[in-house]
Amino acid sequence: MTANLSLMLGGNALRYGDVDALVFEGRRWTYAELDADVNALARALLEAGIGRDARVAVVASNVPEFLLLGLALAKVGGTLVPLNYRLTAGELAHLMRHAGAVAVATVPEYAELAGAALAELGPLTRLALEPVTDLPGHVAGDWLDVRSAVEAHRGARVPDADVGPDDLQRVVYTSGTTSLPKGVMISHGNVNANFHAQTVDLGLTRHDRILNIAPLYHVGGTDLPGYGIWHVGGRMVLQRRFDPRATLEAIQDEGITGMVVAATMLDMIRREADAAEQTFDLTSVRWLIFSQVTPALFKVARGLFPNARLIEGYGLTETCSGLTYLDRAHMESKQGSVGIPLPWVQVRVVDTDGRDVPAGENGEVVARGPKVSSGYLDDPAATAEAFRDGWFHTGDVGCLDEDGYLYIRDRIKDMIRSGGENMASAEIENVLADHPGVLAVAVVGAPHPKWQEVPVAFVVARPGLEAAELVAHAAERLGRFKVPKEVYVVPELPTNPSGKVLKRELRDLRPTLVPTWSYE
Repeated sequence: MTANLSLMLGGNALRYGDVDALVFEGRRWTYAELDADVNALARALLEAGIGRDARVAVVASNVPEFLLLGLALAKVGGTLVPLNYRLTAGELAHLMRHAGAVAVATVPEYAELAGAALAELGPLTRLALEPVTDLPGHVAGDWLDVRSAVEAHRGARVPDADVGPDDLQRVVYTSGTTSLPKGVMISHGNVNANFHAQTVDLGLTRHDRILNIAPLYHVGGTDLPGYGIWHVGGRMVLQRRFDPRATLEAIQDEGITGMVVAATMLDMIRREADAAEQTFDLTSVRWLIFSQVTPALFKVARGLFPNARLIEGYGLTETCSGLTYLDRAHMESKQGSVGIPLPWVQVRVVDTDGRDVPAGENGEVVARGPKVSSGYLDDPAATAEAFRDGWFHTGDVGCLDEDGYLYIRDRIKDMIRSGGENMASAEIENVLADHPGVLAVAVVGAPHPKWQEVPVAFVVARPGLEAAELVAHAAERLGRFKVPKEVYVVPELPTNPSGKVLKRELRDLRPTLVPTWSYE
């Protein structure tokens, strides 16, 4: 049984022993040091009773020990359960209980939150990913200090647990853009298949240096390509959280070759670069992955990163990150498409009976392949609904063009039903996004006493955009019933780490806002 993702450590410690594997806030790990630290932590976990099949929840920002813990757990045959630190204590406690966590790891910043969640659970082992002296309100003896544990066990060697491709490596809870979170089971086989797919499509080599700014609780941080960069002997530059100035400096200082950004991050990087007194050299970037980027922001990316392949991508937690990528040859001519399937992945667009629809027609996007999850933890009903007939049903509406390029039209649950008419919010978004003053846009259905629902738009705009002008732009291109009845100009759109707009939050936010423009 050789599926354990931690197996890459020992070999790379020999192949690239003196090469930097990880950089974080002035700290650096060579491959030999990374391997040594993971072995030491694995020994500490075993002594704490955390071994085969143990599940460890993590509530933390991006710190190296988060990554070390994931690898150490894999080494002993345990399972990582990364959780979103934006959740409430009650929500975290529910997910920890559902996952069957036996331990919880955190950092000072989220110690109070994690502690409140722990108060609702039975006694669990507590791991401090950063020094326990910085954990407010807790006695140091209550916590296993990961850094101290590594030092105390330095020189230890722990054999890699025998795990098969179907054994759990992680349980990752969905972002809940349209429903409550579900625990996606990600296996060692899924992760290894993702390593291989990312390596081939992005052309990853030991000379690559990725900037990792996506939260590690999400597949965007761990799998896009995340751990995969260590599979090929490259370097990961990790940042605690996104900061546009730090991003520009890291690209220049470390010679970053690839990164993943949300649409809103692109505009923040552009504004920081424009305001800076110095010129940053960003020519090292050879690929940039994003999603839901408007034509205006595509031009921004092209100006910032002149040598980069600009990759509109599409993926889900259930597919262990990227499912399709837009290739370099067609990044201009197929702009708006999310590309073609990654290696070893199949994608179809089907009708309600599961039959392929003709090119250009909308249907549900379904996928299969070794990087696709087998289902949801302890949720047979949701698993049966989404994983059937050998295919994962994404819940997204899309179409394939004559060349096999995928276009995402909408979430099935985001279809707006107005006066007996069904409309795709993505169709309206695409029209609004074509306006040169729009940087980002999202359209949702709002309750209406007569029409059941009407479309309303949330827009991140360039200075000077008039909302009435944008509505007129839409009215020239859309049927009257599809034209937004309200426009809200907002500083940013709420997104998950992969850049998907959280439309549930927009629906909740709308009653608290005054529209910039509304239909009289």
